[in-house]
Amino acid sequence: MARPPGLIEVCGGLRQHLGPGRIELRDDGTGVTKSVRLLFHVVWDEHQKGGKMAEYVRLLNNDEVASLVDIASCFEPLETAFRDLGHGDAASVRRHDILSGVPSLNAINSFKSMSGVVPSLDAACLRVDSDLLRMPGPGGGSRREKLTKSQEESVRIGKENGLLMLYQISTGELLAILTDGEVQRLRVGVTSALAAKYLANPNCRKVGFLGTGYQAETQFQALALVLPELTAKVFSPNMDHRQEFVAKMSRVTGCNVEAVSSAEEAADSAEIIVSATNSLHPTINPEWIRPGMHINCIKKQEVDLEVLAKCDLLVVGSTGDTVHVIVGDLRNRKLDETASGWWKDPDHAWERFPFLADVVAGKHAGRILPDQVTCYIGHGTGIQFAAIAMLAYRRAVENEIGYLIPSARFMQPILQR
Repeated sequence: MARPPGLIEVCGGLRQHLGPGRIELRDDGTGVTKSVRLLFHVVWDEHQKGGKMAEYVRLLNNDEVASLVDIASCFEPLETAFRDLGHGDAASVRRHDILSGVPSLNAINSFKSMSGVVPSLDAACLRVDSDLLRMPGPGGGSRREKLTKSQEESVRIGKENGLLMLYQISTGELLAILTDGEVQRLRVGVTSALAAKYLANPNCRKVGFLGTGYQAETQFQALALVLPELTAKVFSPNMDHRQEFVAKMSRVTGCNVEAVSSAEEAADSAEIIVSATNSLHPTINPEWIRPGMHINCIKKQEVDLEVLAKCDLLVVGSTGDTVHVIVGDLRNRKLDETASGWWKDPDHAWERFPFLADVVAGKHAGRILPDQVTCYIGHGTGIQFAAIAMLAYRRAVENEIGYLIPSARFMQPILQR
């Protein structure tokens, strides 16, 4: 049980040590333990009631978020957030990536930020992240890889360190700081499944699934909740990964899932194609597209203009493409993430296509005919982080989970001029 820190030294030699998830009380024989425990619970009760005696910022890591929030519970707050965004009752600032070279590691630092507010959930959230990246790829291809210590011993961190700062709109308070990894997977997977709910044929069941990496599991599990009894053929270049993925998804979802040896085989007879890869080049062949099909992609590089030309409706995830700010010598280097693509063509500019929020809000039609070919391209928006982070925070408070730091540590006086 997480308790607010404080009361480190008390009378009679009693020492109280408060850490994440535990409280220890020691009595030196003077009989003051009971009184201090009572005092402690007064402080805690005031905190729980929102009193002024004790105000805390709650720290939640990925394991704690995973224990509090599952895939199914994310649908309602995310659908609310997108509906509000479509009606103008929520807002999101597009993602900004500042790319700086790290010559000593032959790497790139990507400092990312995005934010969103959902007043109906009383939530505002800022996501910040700093990654070291390389963009290698076999056979002239390219994919986005985060640098780890196993790849480069001189990397100091070698782990994810993205953070979410969750604020309460009605008070302006910083409520919580969360590591972003679990929320990241949940928001991408559930949003893609929401897109399928509005854009795919409601009776479709056959899925061709490309990718078995970081994002793939939540993509698959969320889609299985929207399309019960789906069957899937799964391909990724790594045979061991796809076998492990198929075994796990079969067990977790109860769906009929099969590993296949090529992307073409995965797409054969599919009614939905899902691309959840880390490729920075197209993964879907236009020859695979058939009437009535729906395509889900987690990023724009996974499709090209030939695929889009066969789509009757393209819906995109956010209201603007990522803004890239290039620093130093990188300005003279061709980067796959910033290179020209179909989305840079004025005729195919991101803003020309309907947003998922408009479809969810009923301001733009989703699928209207069974034979339509529809496509959804995911793109992060700050409202997703706000919605899921607030859900995790509220459940953490109810279950007394997380590490608490006094809010005063994050406060400063307002200076009047």
